[in-house]
Amino acid sequence: MIREFWAENYKSIRDKQILNFECKGNDDSVASVEMANGTRLNKLGIIYGANASGKSNILYALQNVFDILFASRSGKEDAVIGGGPFALNRDQPTKLFVSFYANQIRYDYQVAYFPDYILKEELYYYPNNTKALFYERSYTSADTQADIRFGNSLKLLSKTQDAIIQNTLNNHSVLSTFNKVALGDDALGIANLYNWIAAHVHEVDGDYPDTFKKRIGNVTHDEKKKKFFLQLLKKADFNIEDFSYRYEETVLSTKFKTIFEEVQFLNGSELGLFVLGDESQSKGTKRYLMILDFLYDMVTGDHVYMMDELDVELHYDLLLYFLNVFLYNSNESQLIFTSQEILLLKEDFLNENRNLVWFAEKSSKTATSKFTRADQFGLHKNLSLFRSYKIGKLGALPSLGSFLLDIDDKE
Repeated sequence: MIREFWAENYKSIRDKQILNFECKGNDDSVASVEMANGTRLNKLGIIYGANASGKSNILYALQNVFDILFASRSGKEDAVIGGGPFALNRDQPTKLFVSFYANQIRYDYQVAYFPDYILKEELYYYPNNTKALFYERSYTSADTQADIRFGNSLKLLSKTQDAIIQNTLNNHSVLSTFNKVALGDDALGIANLYNWIAAHVHEVDGDYPDTFKKRIGNVTHDEKKKKFFLQLLKKADFNIEDFSYRYEETVLSTKFKTIFEEVQFLNGSELGLFVLGDESQSKGTKRYLMILDFLYDMVTGDHVYMMDELDVELHYDLLLYFLNVFLYNSNESQLIFTSQEILLLKEDFLNENRNLVWFAEKSSKTATSKFTRADQFGLHKNLSLFRSYKIGKLGALPSLGSFLLDIDDKE
């Protein structure tokens, strides 16, 4: 779970912008969970803002810091995985920081990078709730190895340290080198963290570009997951009783083959059952089926998901139901998403837990994005977030002006 994240000089984010998920108060809220050291973290984060306010960029910045930790590079000329600096600050490095819990151990990671090399990175962790160095690394030059130092508490053998150092290029993190070399049992601490990120932290809108049919096909091969899907579809009143998937390959020659792929839904009505293909299902139904895959992960394990405009093509009641299923049935999972659905700001669980909501606004003077958490506005507890947002107390609204146009452009 993520405790805190900040980004600086990343796309539309010029100045340091912080998302903090520590929860103080409301210890009995289903919106937060207590970690092993007593820290409570919010399971939900919602970001509002006008179009082009930069709210999506904060999600991609969060993904970026984990991408850098996880993904290695094979060639020296490859670019660092990144989104690019603020347009007017290209001579300055992008800086990212994330503090998170993996297997109940806290990790603090900070990185500064240019498009072609990592300038500096530091990783600390808290075994037995005591801060210790995992590793630190500093750039020296384009033609020399980075200066890398490991913490003593990792208990890495000298040959393991040498193998990591020799295989770490200037364009990827030290941790990601684990994916490039075979290490011994003394590197268990590195392996545990690397594998946790691989299994539990997901890219914005999900990890894999599977088609709708392929995603449903994966569900049909997992009895427990399919049962979950059918239960949620029934509660959503989609009239879907069952679904199936068929995949066939026909080899025509050594170079060519045909692929047949089909998803069918068994629908019910007062007149009886009937079969429909996936092309007969609405965009909203397909969207819901896709995100049910993420919901299943979050309520059956510990996962971090980031969704850009989760509410797209979903009825409001269905969106609210989805969020409540997540909050009431998950443990140490987090869902962070952007939204344009302001009706959520009327809900009690957000007004009682205002530290779940951020508002993004882009300055017209500097073109940089600023993020403010709802509990930092000093609103009276009886003034709802919805009302405050509508009357402009929270910013993050588009400035539209008059709807009367001078199409002829007369002077």
